[in-house]
This record gives sequence, C-alpha cells and structure tokens, in this order.
Amino acid sequence: MARERSGSIKFNKDQNDFVVRVTYHDEQGKRHDLRRRAASKTDASRELKRLLRTLDDHGGRSVDGARLTFNELAKKYTDKKLIPPVYKGETRIAGLRSWQCQLGYLKNLSAFFGKQRIQSITHSDLEKYRAARLQTNTIRGKERTITGVNRELSLMRAMMNFARRNGWITRNPFEQGESLISHADENRRDRILTEDEEARLLSVCDGRRAHLRPLIIAAIDTAMRHGELLQLKWSDVNFEANVIRVRKTTTKTWESRTIGLTTRLSTELQRLWERGTGNRDELVFGLTNNVKHSFTTARNLAQLDDLHFHDLRHVGTTRMIRAGMPPMEVMKITGHKQISTFLRYMNVDQQTARRAAQALDNLYMPEVPTLNEYVN
Repeated sequence: MARERSGSIKFNKDQNDFVVRVTYHDEQGKRHDLRRRAASKTDASRELKRLLRTLDDHGGRSVDGARLTFNELAKKYTDKKLIPPVYKGETRIAGLRSWQCQLGYLKNLSAFFGKQRIQSITHSDLEKYRAARLQTNTIRGKERTITGVNRELSLMRAMMNFARRNGWITRNPFEQGESLISHADENRRDRILTEDEEARLLSVCDGRRAHLRPLIIAAIDTAMRHGELLQLKWSDVNFEANVIRVRKTTTKTWESRTIGLTTRLSTELQRLWERGTGNRDELVFGLTNNVKHSFTTARNLAQLDDLHFHDLRHVGTTRMIRAGMPPMEVMKITGHKQISTFLRYMNVDQQTARRAAQALDNLYMPEVPTLNEYVN
C-alpha cells in the first residue's frame, strides 16, 4: 500500500483535454508520479478516484501494472523463471528443466497477446486464444492437439499468477470463468506392445540400431520415462543389489525411487558396462541424441507405425499389474504421484481382456450337478 499519495486535475490548453496526476511514495520511500489523460473533467475525476482507490486497496504495484503489456511481463517472467535449472546437491533452487519448451509456448502466447496490457486480459480473451490455437494446424500440417494447447495455457496461468504475486494484477483472469484447462479432454494413448510385436521390434535393433536394444528393454522392464533413462549414470546402477536408483533431479516429480532389474535387463546392462570405459560418472546409454530418429526407423522396419517410445512406459506398467503387483506398489516404482494419472497407464491388453471374460464365464456358468442329484 502506498504510504503517502495525492492527486490533482489540470486542464491542458494545448491538447484541449485534462491531465490527471497522482503522486505517491512506496514502502521504500521512493516517489512515483503517475499521469493520465482524459477527454472531460468528469472522466478525469473518475480516473483520479480509480487511481487513488487502487493505491489504497492494492498499492503502487497494481497501478504500475496498469501499463504493463504482456510482452513486458513475458520479459520479466523469462528472466526470472525460464532459465536453465540450477541445483544445490540434488535440490533445484532455480530455473526449470523444461525451460526450452516453455520458451516455445511463450512465443505463441506473445504472438497473440503481445502489446495487450495484462490488466485488460479477460477470461473471454483466453477462450478466444484457446479456440484460435485449436483451429490452427501445426507447422507440419497436422491437427493441433488439446494437450499441446493445455500446456500453453498452463504457462499463461503461471504467468498471470506471477503477475498477481508481484501486485501487477489483482486477480488471475483464469479464475473469472469456467476452467480452460481440461486434462480429461486430452487424447489418451492406450497402445500396448504385444510379446510378438516386442520380438519384432528388438529383432531390428542391430547394426546401427544396436544401441536401441538395451534402451527399449530398460523402458519396458522399468517403466522409466524417456528423460530418466537418458540421464541414467552407471553410478545409479547396483549390480550386486540388482537395482537402479533414479535420482530425483532426473524425475518429473522430484522424488528419487528404486527399481529392480529383471534378469534380461541386468544381462543387457552388464554387456554395456563391459564394453564401456569403467567410468561410473558416464551415462549408461551414452549420448543417444539420435534415439528419436533410430527408434522411428526401427518401428517402421518392424511395421509398428503407431508405436511411440512413451508407449513402452505404458507396456511396463501394464505388465507389472498383470503380474499381480498391487497398484500402489507399482506407483512407487513408476514414480506416479496421483492415482488419476496412474490409471491412464493401466491399459487393458488382450490377455487381461480375455481373463476378464473368463472370470465372467465362470460366474455365469451353472453349477455342474453332482451324481447324487441324479439318484433318487
């Protein structure tokens, strides 16, 4: 709140309008001089009252925010938030791992809101942005997904919260209407890799694609995320205890976890270790920057065009459930925090579907009469 403030209205003969002037001192004692123009004395009086009321209710920052454009907010937010992560030990103290992706989302937001003042952005403006983005194809000519637009809107919401915390707006426009970010509307993939399809995929992982074999097996048998796998170091692998430690700095939820090694995965990793340099600080799967390209080639050769690498995480999660593991234990291994998210990965494959049908058959099947029932 402003410590001292005063206001005045003067007629400007040169422009034939009125100038509203408000002077105030902030909490640090710094003087600020605000000027606004008005076409009539009535408008000027109304603007003066509005400025003084804003100063009394929300302080000088809110008044400063009245002229802050989205582009200016974007610059402040980028400098403060969208920077590479900074760690102290295993604790992130600044920045974001996804800062580069966020900058891409911000580019789209700036193209739409750019010079608009942030205090004038309404819930209706956000609805228009959402509709416009959904109707715009991607740079590859494909239909834009709800998931992608949700990520852009999530950044916008974070920026508006940032502006509110700094006193530049008094209310986040996302709170002025119905929810604009609905994860329930996102397309959920339920692609499950069968044993036969897995064999076909692994069979083409040879020669230039040989590095994919242990990576794919690890993705299936641990249900680890793509980023977690690529950041796995040999120091995280314990062959004696037969476990992998996933460092929290590599996880999405910022919690470390331990995952057991299957026999086949342990064999694959030991082969990699024996061919390596023996440096435990090195990455297990090396600098696999060509994973996306080589995986796309492998899946095409195996005639699995609809398979994504992240689907392997679904496969691993589903197989753990099918093996009889309690869902809560599987969540600890896969690193899921919310049951609603975890349930998306519990896909029903053909074996599970047949087992459910068999269970119903057993329920519906009439009891077989005993011999005594035929004997009088």
